[in-house]
Amino acid sequence: MKKITFLSLLFLVTSAVIGQTYSTGTITLSNTTGLAMTLRLDIGSQVNMTLTGPADRWFSVGFGATSMTAGTDVVLVHTGATLTSFDRFLPGFGAPTAEAVQNWTINSNTVSGNVRTITATRALNTGDTNDFIFPSIPSTLNIIWARANTNNYSLVYHGGANRGVTAVNFALGSNDFATSNVKMFPNPASSMVYIELPEILQLAEIQIFDMLGKKVKHLIYDQNVLAVPVDDLAKGFYQVNITSNGQVLNQTLLIN
Repeated sequence: MKKITFLSLLFLVTSAVIGQTYSTGTITLSNTTGLAMTLRLDIGSQVNMTLTGPADRWFSVGFGATSMTAGTDVVLVHTGATLTSFDRFLPGFGAPTAEAVQNWTINSNTVSGNVRTITATRALNTGDTNDFIFPSIPSTLNIIWARANTNNYSLVYHGGANRGVTAVNFALGSNDFATSNVKMFPNPASSMVYIELPEILQLAEIQIFDMLGKKVKHLIYDQNVLAVPVDDLAKGFYQVNITSNGQVLNQTLLIN
């Protein structure tokens, strides 16, 4: 029994340190016909970026800022073919300065019609003081963008073709609900058990099954801390299924 307990604890500790993945989903930056821009960030052990914009002009996206603050980390599409000096930073209200070390790896750069699609990867923390550090867990992310007003790649003033957005509606990766910070306590319990979800998960379905597979409780909550009464259940072991954001986490509960 001691060996089984030790192995179980080892599994739980290992699971807790596995990095979770999350996604911003596809964010529409600009929906002007023929000049649309979108951004998607899938973040796990590294950042996977999918960026689209008009194929006939420069466009740029910055991270962790709400305006053209000096030092803001940006990426810039400034040529029609190869994306040299893609990784840049803002000196302030001016053309982005090329980074000495290019930390983004361009995986693809394709054009279909007037839409350019770029996929690129980068470490969450490159160690470069000019690079934004992407959080390993879902956190509010401010994004700025701009594009040329005319169909050329000259880095001149973009006029009103710029905005800021804030990404907040993240989705956890398919295997990461189980490794996110979901807490169930106390366990063992006698009258009430509390389930604490990450802030990004607010709607949850709780189902409790006895060891024969019979469903003994079914509740729906719309907050992050869930108070589940269990004083009406007999002593013994139960399986608790927590469903949120289309994913299911199974936990074992002992009622004493």
